[in-house]
Amino acid sequence: MRTEKDRAILGMITNIVMVILVTIGMYMTMTYRSAWMEFQMRGIMSLRYFTVQSNLFAGITAAIAIFYQGKATKVLKFMSATATGLTFTVVVLFLGPVYGYHRMYKNANLFFHLIVPLIAMVDFILLSDAPKQMKWKIFSALLTLVYGIGYILNILINGKGGRYPNNNDFYFFLRWGWGVAILIFAVIVSVTFGIACLLSFLNSKVHAKKDLESA
Repeated sequence: MRTEKDRAILGMITNIVMVILVTIGMYMTMTYRSAWMEFQMRGIMSLRYFTVQSNLFAGITAAIAIFYQGKATKVLKFMSATATGLTFTVVVLFLGPVYGYHRMYKNANLFFHLIVPLIAMVDFILLSDAPKQMKWKIFSALLTLVYGIGYILNILINGKGGRYPNNNDFYFFLRWGWGVAILIFAVIVSVTFGIACLLSFLNSKVHAKKDLESA
């Protein structure tokens, strides 16, 4: 049976590992080395992708958690686990089968599509004390809503742009029209909320078992 001290040590280790992995992934993404690139934009333009943003968010959250533990940290852990969980889910259920897992888990994408999301989710489920209120589940799902609003506003203001990779509709959601694009975003927000609920449920089950063992 793990004590609180053991969980704190494990949490510190996972936080440090996430910071290291995100740093390596960002370095590979930001530097212009074509051998590292597969389904991935190079340099500063990579920051427009939700995958990169969510992993960077997870890395920053882990860095904060190394030095500070409080309610705000718990909320950030929940949000980052949910955001990277969406990336993990989309790759496993859609992009992997379509383009091949060997391509989706290559180089920096191995960290951003698989390893960091898994560590973030496992760390949250097993080692974090999840915020219980429904508002935090909704708030976690709103990350993708905010991203979607920014994505659409950028297109409305600046147009679709040129050919890839210089286009603003870089996910090609508007290929089937605005109606389909909005529907896709609605589905993504719903899936994100479902991931938040699942993570919270699993966290509650794990901590309920711990409470019974310590009773």
